[in-house]
Amino acid sequence: MALLAAVQTQVASELTRRADTELKATDRDWIGDMVRQEIERYHATAPLRHMPVLSSEAYEHLRLRILGRVAPLGPLADLLADPLVEEVIVNGPKEVLVVQDGVQRTSGVTFESEEALLATVQRLLGSGSSHLDRASPMVTATMEDGSRINAVLPPVALPMAVTIRRHQLARFGRLTDLATLGTLPWELVPFLQAAVRGRLNLIVSGSTGSGKTTLLRLLISEVPSWERIITIEDQRELHLRTAAGGRLNTISLEARDPNTEGRGEVTIQQLVRNALRQRPDRIFVGECRGSEALDVVDAMGTGHDGSGTTLHANSARDAVLRLAGLIRRHPAQARAEPSAIGRELAAKVDLVVHLSRWRRPDGRDHRVIQAVGLVTGQVEGDMPIIESICHYRRARASWQWDLTRLDDLPPKIGEKLESSGVSVEHLLRGLPQTASDW
Repeated sequence: MALLAAVQTQVASELTRRADTELKATDRDWIGDMVRQEIERYHATAPLRHMPVLSSEAYEHLRLRILGRVAPLGPLADLLADPLVEEVIVNGPKEVLVVQDGVQRTSGVTFESEEALLATVQRLLGSGSSHLDRASPMVTATMEDGSRINAVLPPVALPMAVTIRRHQLARFGRLTDLATLGTLPWELVPFLQAAVRGRLNLIVSGSTGSGKTTLLRLLISEVPSWERIITIEDQRELHLRTAAGGRLNTISLEARDPNTEGRGEVTIQQLVRNALRQRPDRIFVGECRGSEALDVVDAMGTGHDGSGTTLHANSARDAVLRLAGLIRRHPAQARAEPSAIGRELAAKVDLVVHLSRWRRPDGRDHRVIQAVGLVTGQVEGDMPIIESICHYRRARASWQWDLTRLDDLPPKIGEKLESSGVSVEHLLRGLPQTASDW
């Protein structure tokens, strides 16, 4: 194809003029402009050469085809440039899906071969420590724009699987944005804001893709600007400094896998302990998965009130059960009585917010805050008692307020709020008093 050859020649010529001759993801814009210019030049001369003028559909097809051959991100270039694309799912070179506005659909783009797909993934990974080849067939990494990429090569995955989860920082800037979307009731916004400002220790739980990280980021946005925050994650997703109106005095710590020689590993548990030496006001762990849960809970009770974490769980109660199970993995707790762990959680954890995600009949994903519960400080058996504030009734598509009297807040919760300057009386006045008020 003459157009393709012309663009390839121009790209090669441009690369020879700079020190780094490798294509990078940031080269997409000028290559895209070059492709458009060449197609426009074809349009201008086509009638003179008795060549057909392209229809708008043919123009777009040709543009994507050429861009996919020469751009550093290949066929994914336009998908990753679209701010409305939430997720890109690649099931081999010939099947590329996107999730947009909660709906999964085919994208219409393909790769010429698995080798071309692999080359694109390597460019997305950049020059960092993440590596993908037959010896290391799985990788999870954070891309330059903050998106998270996971890729698995055959024969571990058949066909080659790539998932790119975008973080739409501009779409959700405040808790009110989730209320507008219907993820939580408006009446709950001031309560969650007060919970953060009142330094309640919190757990955000839910299934994969339910919005845990997004909600945690928005809850952290309610922390007063003068407080020092340290975030700890397996892969950076919170992006507190780079989001709109990014926070100062914020440190982001990221775990690291060992290298090919088995060295250089940095665990979440090590980072939690290191964070305690950096004079934080609050510590937030992107996700508790192992014995670091004990260190997180210890931090909540050692002068770092208002800290939090996320957990994979099926319900608010299951989140506390799972946190207790993770604590028992810690060598120091191997022989601890379950009741002792339950009492510790009851004393240190204050709030559990559980998210749910399901697919509607129209194929659209729906995410809601399924339940909000307060950890009362009391235990029943070996586990803390959780008093439900509200829960979502899926059959009626509405929230139900579960407390008959909101001034019956657990004493430890009321004391924390009042000591932080939050007027419980004023706060409760704005919330429904019974289920019928919803």
